[in-house]
This record gives sequence, structure tokens and C-alpha cells, in this order.
Amino acid sequence: MDEQPGFPRPLEAFLIVFASFLFVVIVTQVMIMIFIPDMENASQHSLAMKMLVTFGEVGLIIIPLAYARGRNISYKKFFRWNRIPNPLLAWSLVIGLSVTILSDELDRIINMIIPAPEMLGEISQALQINSPADLVLLVLGAVIAAAFIEESLIRGFLQQSLEKYQDVTRAVIYASLAWTIIHGVLYWAIQIFLLGIILGLLAWRANSIVPSVIGHATNNLAALLFYNMNEEKLKGIYLWGNHVSPLFLILAVLGLVFGIRIFYRYYGTPPGQEIPPV
Repeated sequence: MDEQPGFPRPLEAFLIVFASFLFVVIVTQVMIMIFIPDMENASQHSLAMKMLVTFGEVGLIIIPLAYARGRNISYKKFFRWNRIPNPLLAWSLVIGLSVTILSDELDRIINMIIPAPEMLGEISQALQINSPADLVLLVLGAVIAAAFIEESLIRGFLQQSLEKYQDVTRAVIYASLAWTIIHGVLYWAIQIFLLGIILGLLAWRANSIVPSVIGHATNNLAALLFYNMNEEKLKGIYLWGNHVSPLFLILAVLGLVFGIRIFYRYYGTPPGQEIPPV
């Protein structure tokens, strides 16, 4: 990929991403102190907390947008806001669903070895839908905004910077590591990292964040549904005991393998670059 004048080097890109998350953390904490001073009774401020989640996601892109504007770099190129063919939109959804199912089973296996920490209960509470307003805010913030803005920042901006100065394999791995660290949930580190690898691969092959946004949003929407669904109703259909049904796991593996193969076949081999192992 040709280097674009003014595009930041990897170290500068990492600093911009770090500054973006630091900015959101500081502003969000200040807003919590102002609007929700009694955090011990945070459950009474459920709607306010969900509004802060939405603000936090949107706030992540403020600094990168200002940087691109200051350097006179096209937002479309800076964040990889490129279109992809319609058939690949459907396959992006298939890949997203497949990775979500496999991640769910991996999470259940990890939970058998290492009990889930108490902090996951707080996350579960934050994702509870208690009213139509909750539903709208969570879909806008935790699904749509989170997927679009995080992918613009990580797979669009950061990974693209890494790709310009080193091989693609390292670029995808480093971007996924950064994304994993930023989430700050050690218990989910493996799941987040592996999801990031798949999303990074799709963004690179398509030179667009559209497929990774679809995959990311699918995963987040599924998580939101699971947190608000009675798991007992899924037994015998999606679940096999405490694990995902083998049928769904087989379908997920096939969907992931065939989906990635279709992306490779459609885009071919980028000039001057070797295809990394799938």
C-alpha cells in the first residue's frame, strides 16, 4: 500500500488512539461525578449510565477526526470508509454470526476453568433493557456506535498505519492487541483478541471497515440479546447442556471458513503482499 503524505506513523497512531480513550475516560468520569454522584446506587441511574456509554463511544472519534482535518487527510481514506459489493455484505454477516457462536463456546469453556469475575455482573447490569429508552440507547451506543467508531479507530486508522510501515500479519496482530488492551477486561482477552484478528483480516482484504463493522455489530447485538434472554429457553435448541450445540458449532466453523475464502477469492492477492495463513 502506498504511503499517503501526512498519514501518521505507527507510534503516532498509537498515541492518538491512547489519547482518544484517555479523553473519553476523563470526560466520562467527570460527568459521572456531576450527574451520578452516588455511584453506590448506580442502578437507580440506569438510563443515565446508558447515555454515558453512548457518549463514550461517540467521543472516541473526536481526536482522530480533528487530527485528520488538521493534516488535510480525507476522512474516507483515513478511516477506510470504502464501500464493498453487496454480496460481501451478506458474507460479512455470516462471518460475524459464526465468530459470535464460536466465541460464545470459548467463553463457556473458559468459564469452566476460571470463574467469571464480579465485574461482569456490573457489565450485565449496564446492558439490561428495562424500557424502550434503554433499548434505543443500547442499540445506538453498544451496537451501532461501538462497532462503527471502534472499527474506524482501530481497523481503519491504527491498523492502516501499521500496514504502511510493516507486514500485514504484524499489523493485524498489533491492532488486535491494542483493541484488547483498551477494553480492559482480562477475562475476555482471548475472545476479544481472536475476534480482532478476524475483523482485522476482513478490513485489510476489503480495504474497508464495512465488513468488520458488520461483524463487530453482530457480535455486540448477540451479546446484548444474551444478557436480556432467559438461557433456559435456549436449551435443546441453541444450547447442549452448558455448551453450544454441536450443530451450531459446525455451522459456525463452515460459515467462518467459507466466508473468509470468499473474501480472499473476490479480492485476490494485493500487489506485493503475500496472503497470510487463514
